Amino acid sequence: MTGTFVGRQDGRCEVADLIREIQQLTAERRRLEARRAGGDELGTNEREIDELRWLLAEAARRAATDEPVRAA
Repeated sequence: MTGTFVGRQDGRCEVADLIREIQQLTAERRRLEARRAGGDELGTNEREIDELRWLLAEAARRAATDEPVRAA
């Protein structure tokens, strides 16, 4: 992974970073599929994407509860 676990940031920045990483890994998966890479590489990639999705869900929940709701 590309540093997801190092130097966590707050709220929206963390969510944006995780989304960026998921996008990068998804693009990598497409390249692996295009060149018909071995199952090990694809499996590792899928596990990383899945783990990042869980981290994204956690970060989004934290970001939603960290920010006070402001009335319009």
